[in-house]
Amino acid sequence: MKKKILSVLLVVALMLGMLSGCGTKKNEEDQTELTKITISEFRNISWVAAYIAKENGYFEEEGLDAEFALYDDGPIAFQGMHGGDSQFCLLSSEPVLKAQQEGLMSKFIYCVLDTRLYGFVSDPDIKEVKDLKGKAVFAGMPGSAPYSFVSAILREGGLDPEKDVTFVNMDYSASMSALEKKQIAASYINVDNRIEVSKMNVNTLVDTVNPDDAAKYLKSEIFPAEIICTTEKFAKENPETVQAFVNAISKATEWLHEHTGKEIADVLAPYYEGIDNDIMAQKMDILKPSLTKTGFIGEEAEKAVQEFCIKNGVITEQIPYNEIVDMTFVNEYQNNND
Repeated sequence: MKKKILSVLLVVALMLGMLSGCGTKKNEEDQTELTKITISEFRNISWVAAYIAKENGYFEEEGLDAEFALYDDGPIAFQGMHGGDSQFCLLSSEPVLKAQQEGLMSKFIYCVLDTRLYGFVSDPDIKEVKDLKGKAVFAGMPGSAPYSFVSAILREGGLDPEKDVTFVNMDYSASMSALEKKQIAASYINVDNRIEVSKMNVNTLVDTVNPDDAAKYLKSEIFPAEIICTTEKFAKENPETVQAFVNAISKATEWLHEHTGKEIADVLAPYYEGIDNDIMAQKMDILKPSLTKTGFIGEEAEKAVQEFCIKNGVITEQIPYNEIVDMTFVNEYQNNND
């Protein structure tokens, strides 16, 4: 009798083991392997949609395992992408356009802001741009968008950027402290440090939040210069991956427009350790009106960006729209989600 019971238990155990084995196999088959991607960036809240896409799981929903590669500035991040360290890059248009004209081919696949929220502030003793002659200023690294922007302001004020001022190389986060300590006479600002600037005794020389300054320096109401790009080769050979990436960023953009600055700041906390959430919420409230709703870059708007770059010596002539801009993926997402 005991032998009979043991035989029955053995058969049951074997059957359970087979069922368990089948279940494991099915789960393994159901699990789709994620495509790994790396995104070059220099940590700036203008590209908040990429961080939201990561934190909210939109990349995973689209079959992507995304990680960020952090660099000191946009041009270096861009070089990292073309060096094979990443597939996508978050930066401004200037370095990409310059490289395109030199034969290093890329594609703009998404625009994060409808306009550029740049400013230039100075020591209170500096009343006009011309007063900066012989002074030290901060504007990011040569070739960057802030450098081009400040150079444009200096030229407009009658100064030669290459001869009349000294550009100081430092980390973006250190520029406000350097300005307060009078180590520099003026500095570029954007959304990242506007709250800090509002509490400082500085003179605002230029601020494109002001429509008059935007018209004077950007020459266009829509100025899609803060972008996400990939290499032309990667876009051509991996359209499914690029589409999945744009889908995730588009979902994050929609989420941003549906949530408050405080809610956005809570999600961003892991990316900005040490920054008070209330401060970050204020920055997001400043940024939100300029956030794109679709990521689309139109021909006339792109022309305005390139005209700015030509005027400031970044490129020598217009680059054909279809050579540098690829809105295929943005349009596909919009068509599928109307």
